[in-house]
Amino acid sequence: MCGIVGYLGSGSAVPVLVSELRSLEYRGYDSAGLAVIEDGNLRILKAAGKLSNLEHILKEQAPIATVGIGHTRWATHGEPTDRNAHPHTDEAKVVAVVHNGIIENYRELKDELLKKDYKFGSDTDTEVVAHLVSYYYKQNKDMLNAVRQAVSRLQGIYALAILSPAYPDRIFAVNHHYSLTVGLGENESFLASDGLAVRPYTNQLLRLEQSEIVELSSSGYKLYSFEGKEVKRSPITSEGSLYIIDKGGYKHFLLKEINEQPTVLRQTLAKYLPDTHKPVNLKKENKGLVNGLHTAGITLTKEQIKNIDRIQIVACGTALYSGMVGKYIIEALAQIPTEVEIASEIRGRKLLVNERTLTIAVSQSGETADTLAAIKEAKEAGSHTLGITNRPDSHLAHITTDLITTECGIEVSVASTKTYIAQLASFYLLGIYLAEEKGLLSPQKSAELKHQLHLIPTWQEKILSSSEDIRQAALKYSSAKDVVFMGRGFNYPTALEGALKLKELTYIHASGYAAGELKHGPIAVLDENVPVVTILVPGVVYEKTLSNALESKARQAKMIAVAVEDDKNVDSIFDTIMRIPTVDEFLSPLLTVIPLQLFAYFTAEALGKDVDQPRNLAKSVTVE
Repeated sequence: MCGIVGYLGSGSAVPVLVSELRSLEYRGYDSAGLAVIEDGNLRILKAAGKLSNLEHILKEQAPIATVGIGHTRWATHGEPTDRNAHPHTDEAKVVAVVHNGIIENYRELKDELLKKDYKFGSDTDTEVVAHLVSYYYKQNKDMLNAVRQAVSRLQGIYALAILSPAYPDRIFAVNHHYSLTVGLGENESFLASDGLAVRPYTNQLLRLEQSEIVELSSSGYKLYSFEGKEVKRSPITSEGSLYIIDKGGYKHFLLKEINEQPTVLRQTLAKYLPDTHKPVNLKKENKGLVNGLHTAGITLTKEQIKNIDRIQIVACGTALYSGMVGKYIIEALAQIPTEVEIASEIRGRKLLVNERTLTIAVSQSGETADTLAAIKEAKEAGSHTLGITNRPDSHLAHITTDLITTECGIEVSVASTKTYIAQLASFYLLGIYLAEEKGLLSPQKSAELKHQLHLIPTWQEKILSSSEDIRQAALKYSSAKDVVFMGRGFNYPTALEGALKLKELTYIHASGYAAGELKHGPIAVLDENVPVVTILVPGVVYEKTLSNALESKARQAKMIAVAVEDDKNVDSIFDTIMRIPTVDEFLSPLLTVIPLQLFAYFTAEALGKDVDQPRNLAKSVTVE
């Protein structure tokens, strides 16, 4: 989850490194640090806490250098302190190392090095790498060879950047099952865990593949396999427009991103689905369209779709909950049995997929380690694979057979909001596509469903326009210590997502339940101090959900509802009602989540929490 950066050239290294780190702070903000070569020596500057703490040190000490590496940390081994912050060095300061990932055999290596009288100053697994590279360098005085020998001893998945005053015009970087991007400018080179960080400086990018080492100089690069064979691969020109990271007048990125959701949905629909205000002419041939739905990114043939007997969705966190909604959508439309797995729970057991299975991996960043491991296993077992991600340049995009790219732009806030909506949209579009290819949707039903999807962004805007009412509700319940969320059917995942958002942003304990399960144990926690948020949308489970709400009310719980505008039943039952436009239950998850996002945001704001960077979290979870 940590972020790695590097720069060497004729310019000043520190401003570039700090700028790159700022782009990657979403990957971890437990600490930040730099290693530069100044006057022929390694100089290390680092600080626990956010990047701003390091920037304060840099203003005071102002190192002058043209080469350096940097790091922003999400702690895995060792507490988030100054001593555990990266970069780490060997005792003689022959090398400095920054690291993303986990070295699984670091204890054995550390014991071995301790016996050789190496001294350790941190609790991290990373420091082992610094000592190991130094050990091999002292033997042969060849840094590239020392790096190769060191990585041959490492177990786990990791990325590294290595700097040495013995090679003041070089940076060595290692990628092993992770993501590292090299940027090539005019007489300068850049390095970052995410291409986003180098794009302000160059559009010539080289992505390191698995198990590769790069030797960077200001004039270019040399690429090697772990076995030492030189790899010939040219950089690509990134044609994508630069993303401007700006709050746009909003107090927080999160509030901006919540309010961007109607635009994101319109963009995603515009990419894959023509406007269906007019009846779709199914007989008209239209390149790139099937029954009025763009098939860009999907290679599945009609015959392959008919042969799919099961769909497996793998994801983590918010993406997992979008996948749970996806299960309901696909089974309702395409009538294909669909299972949803927490990606991390697949490790250590056999994933039962085959050539008749479609495995779908969902990840905002496309770099989620557990999700990548699961989709790789599915691919090895012969399953057709499909990725849903916001990053077409990600690891997930490279390894899946098919890809749906959401149209979100950069999501800065750690808590996912607009990417969740885009992931839901992707599942609706996929469900429609599969159903049409299987002949399960009539032309009239298909056209109506597409038309309704195009109306959703306007209805979302209506909810957002009533955000002051939701803010007042949040203030009313901000002193709660425990909150329960419940929903049924399509909105059971919404309850889970609502609880997750409240936990992430406010640190209030919150739990989401399938409404019918509340009476099977969780109802024991209810009393007059516990608010219960019920998601109520007219449909096949409406009456049962209403009954579950009444069961909670009978236990003196404080009652909150997300309900449609014309529902009069809720008036006498609930203390607080967050209204949404009247919508079909099938499409309701695209609306019901927005009041819950705003509720969590306004509660966090009232409690004075760090809304965009909640404690202990990182945007891209790249460790298992």
